[in-house]
Amino acid sequence: MNDQATTINTWAIALVRTLDAHGCDGRALLLRAGLDAQLLTDPNGRAPVSGMSRLWQLAVEATGDPCIGLKAAAFVQPATFHSLGLALLASQDLEDALKRMARFSRIVSNVADVYTEACPGGVKLKARWLVDMPVVTEAIDLLMASSVKMGLLLLGEDPRNPRPLELWLRRSGDAAMHAEFERHFGFPVHFGADENALFIPNEWIERPLPMANPQLARQTDLVVMDYLSHFDGARLTEKVRAELISRLPAGEPTRGDIASALNLSEKTLQRRLRSEGTSYQQVLDEVRRKMALQYLSDGRMSMCSMTFMLGFSDQSSFTRAFRRWTGATPGEYRARALQAA
Repeated sequence: MNDQATTINTWAIALVRTLDAHGCDGRALLLRAGLDAQLLTDPNGRAPVSGMSRLWQLAVEATGDPCIGLKAAAFVQPATFHSLGLALLASQDLEDALKRMARFSRIVSNVADVYTEACPGGVKLKARWLVDMPVVTEAIDLLMASSVKMGLLLLGEDPRNPRPLELWLRRSGDAAMHAEFERHFGFPVHFGADENALFIPNEWIERPLPMANPQLARQTDLVVMDYLSHFDGARLTEKVRAELISRLPAGEPTRGDIASALNLSEKTLQRRLRSEGTSYQQVLDEVRRKMALQYLSDGRMSMCSMTFMLGFSDQSSFTRAFRRWTGATPGEYRARALQAA
C-alpha cells in the first residue's frame, strides 16, 4: 500500500467516538490497529490509510455491526472536514459547495476520488476508491452518510422531511442491512450497483445557501490549500493558485514572483506544472475567471474594485480578458445573472 495514503485524524476520532458509544474501548482498538493515540488530540494530523483500514475491520468485529459507517456519521460535524467544512457552509449554493467538496475531497482522504457528474434531472456526487488501494466499504458508507448530513445542514433542511435523493452503492448486504440503510437515509438505496453515487435533484442544486458568504468561502479556500500543501507536495497547481489569490490585489504577479515564493526556479515551476497538465498562464486565467464569476454573481462589488482585486492594470484589460473567457463583457454577464435571479 502507498505509504503516502492518509486520512485526516478527525475521521479516526469520529470512529473512536462511535466505538465508545457502542460500549467498546475505542482507544484500545485504535492502538491494536497500529495507530498512535496522540491523533485523538491532533485534529490537523493525518493517519495512514493502512491503519485506518485495520481500525474499520476491528470496529466491525468488535461491534458486530456492518452498518457502523452510518453510525459514525452522528459524530461528523463541519469541523470534521477541517477548514473545508467552513468553506462549504459559506458556499453560494449547493452546486458551488459540491464543486468545492470535489476539488478538495483529498483533505479527508487522498485515496477516495470524489467528483460530480451531471445526469437527467440533477447531479450525481460520486466516490471511487483509487485502484491501487483496497476498498474500505464502511468508509464509503460514512462518506455518503456525511455528505447527506452536510447537505441537509447547508440547505437548512429539517432532517425529518422527505428527501428527493437516491443512493447507489457498490457494496453488498442482506435484506436487514438494506432496510437499515433506507431507514437511516430516508430515501431509496440500491446495493450491488456499479458505482457509489448520490443523486441530488436540480431543485436542491440551484438553491442558494442561507449562510452563503462568497468572500469568506474564498478566504477559507486559502486555508484549505495551505493545509493541503503540507502533505500534498505533488500538487504544485494548488500552491500556485493559493499564491495567486493572495497576491492578485497587489497587481499581477510574474511567473518569477510565484516561483520565488515557492522556492523554485522558473524552469522547475514550468516543468512541474506541465507534468500536472497545465501552465502558469492557464492557472492564472483560471483563478481570475473563477474569482470574476464569483464577484459578478455576488453583485455587490463595483467593476473598479473587481479590476483591482483581480490584479488588472485597468478596466479595459479586465473586460478583454473576461470576453476571451466567456464571450461576454463583465457588464453583460452581470446583467444576465441579475435577470436570471
